Amino acid sequence: MGGAGDPSRLHGVRVLLGSAEYQQLQLEAAGRGASLAGCAGECLREYFALRAEMASAVTAPGRPGERHTGLIHSILARTEERLVATLDARAAELCDGQQRLESMLDRLVQLYLVHTPEVAPEQRAGAVASATRRYGNYRRAVGELAAGEAFTGAGPGDGLGEDGG
Repeated sequence: MGGAGDPSRLHGVRVLLGSAEYQQLQLEAAGRGASLAGCAGECLREYFALRAEMASAVTAPGRPGERHTGLIHSILARTEERLVATLDARAAELCDGQQRLESMLDRLVQLYLVHTPEVAPEQRAGAVASATRRYGNYRRAVGELAAGEAFTGAGPGDGLGEDGG
């Protein structure tokens, strides 16, 4: 960046700091064994370098598993790895739940087929119409429950009363 190593290119800058920032600068300078002015210059160079690195972390191409250079790149890579691990674990949980639901649904269909006689060909049209109506009522009830509404029933002929459900 230039400046610190070349005295002919150094420029004086006067800065006013609040008490908290001044104390923090004093502690940092003491920790580095530097003067306040020298420490302030080092801190500014570090700040500008981190800012440039932050910008490159967003724009630099990279592939999973590649080696990361720089503080920000390494922090982002570790964060991404943790996110991937968390998402993978959650995806596995969801997959397990889906498999259980598929098994339960399969068993339900098998149970239904075991205990329900086939409809005679001459009664199929009426059975399909009844099933379509009852299925529509069922879907409305599920929609009401999902929306947090109290299920009120679908009305007369909804399959919940006289026609056997």
